[in-house]
Amino acid sequence: MNWAIAGDTQLARYFEQENVWSKSWDPVDGEHATVIDHRNEELALPIWECTFKGKRKRFAAEEYSNSVWIFALPES
Repeated sequence: MNWAIAGDTQLARYFEQENVWSKSWDPVDGEHATVIDHRNEELALPIWECTFKGKRKRFAAEEYSNSVWIFALPES
């Protein structure tokens, strides 16, 4: 599966306008999403699952710096 770093608009649409921070994040053990950041560096972000409007969805996320998070979504 291919992954891409996502911005706020993409995340809001994917998370169906629900607050991801209010959800229980379930780790997908042993799986990581590989993405290239703005500095052209490869990152391996852990993959999580949450339920949004009754649908289980996967996303990748990790705290990159002090309260700065990187999110990635599966490419369709």
